Amino acid sequence: MMDQTPEYQSCIQSSEKVSWRLDELLPKDTVLDFSRRFLSDELTGAEAIPFLNAEERLMLNHIRSNSYAHMFLFLEEYAVALAAQRAGLELHGNATHMRALLRFTEEELKHQQLFARFTSAFARGFKIVPALLENHVEVARAIMSKSNLGVLLFNLHLELMTQQHYVEMVRNNKTESLDPLFCNMLKHHWLEEAQHTRLDFLEAQKILAREPGALDAALTEYSELLQALRATLTAQLALDLQSLERAVGRTFTPEQRNHLYESQERSYVWGFIGMGMKAPLFLSRLRALSPRAEQRIMELAPTYYCHVDAAA
Repeated sequence: MMDQTPEYQSCIQSSEKVSWRLDELLPKDTVLDFSRRFLSDELTGAEAIPFLNAEERLMLNHIRSNSYAHMFLFLEEYAVALAAQRAGLELHGNATHMRALLRFTEEELKHQQLFARFTSAFARGFKIVPALLENHVEVARAIMSKSNLGVLLFNLHLELMTQQHYVEMVRNNKTESLDPLFCNMLKHHWLEEAQHTRLDFLEAQKILAREPGALDAALTEYSELLQALRATLTAQLALDLQSLERAVGRTFTPEQRNHLYESQERSYVWGFIGMGMKAPLFLSRLRALSPRAEQRIMELAPTYYCHVDAAA
């Protein structure tokens, strides 16, 4: 295996170049502008709900955007544990590798604080305090019960998903006037996650160099983690719909509730799972690890790709 240390050093340098301070990006006293959409409608699907008026669709966009931020706070609990565990393996080992992984750990903690600060600002300014999942430690422990390689593949998926979201829904968006503060938050989150995707790949290479037979089991674990993620998204969706009824001040009919659930479930699954699986860099990273890895993902993808047409 080639010496990876220059790659780890490059990650450190890139991380230092794009680093940002939490208080500058999102001050504690931030007041959110609820007159604008936060997320693209391609991710929330709010505009396609026929029985909601314009104000109610905007509320749904805001509720989904808040849940979106919370899901990163929620999921990055395990990412902190993963990065810290990988850094600990380099104690008395390669100092450059350890330094890069410790930066990874610190940045993930900062991201959690960023999204916690956003959801607090949201709760202060929105019409109601929306319900959010709270079992993040339990979920993190369940994820970390898998092998490091399985979790690294899952983490690579989620991090490259954030790239797809930013590039497709924010940077290249020419039709929607999205809230600039929220867009800036997503941009800076991605700038640091870009280094984390490189470290995920390097750490996966490190494991496979030592355990070349570990890939098949790790891919199975990745598939299991996607199923668990889908269940988590569904649980948050149920809370979103409760929050929407409270915000609009009316109870939806069973038919309307079913329509909302099905359409929002499609957008959640496509946004968090389908888009990550189709990310070009995710597929190329898998291919670099092993052509078999990319093939396994392509075989699994139709389970989630089927949501594309339905959500369009």
